[in-house]
Amino acid sequence: MVEIIKAEVSEALTKKFRKRAMEIYGYRKGALKAAFEDMVKRFVFSGEVDWKILKGCIRSELKSVELQHRIWRRFD
Repeated sequence: MVEIIKAEVSEALTKKFRKRAMEIYGYRKGALKAAFEDMVKRFVFSGEVDWKILKGCIRSELKSVELQHRIWRRFD
């Protein structure tokens, strides 16, 4: 059974999603569907994160917020 989901998304976000989906899944029919299904699965099945095991894994002089900004700049 297939369900259709409709949502309003900003044009800028849509363009980034389409570009990224094509980069990962290829420039072929069904690439957007595969990317969307993968995204929904990751969202639905993502469980609680045990942040304690990550403590001390990143060796950096930067604060956590500075690291986040640096990472997000790569995706913009």
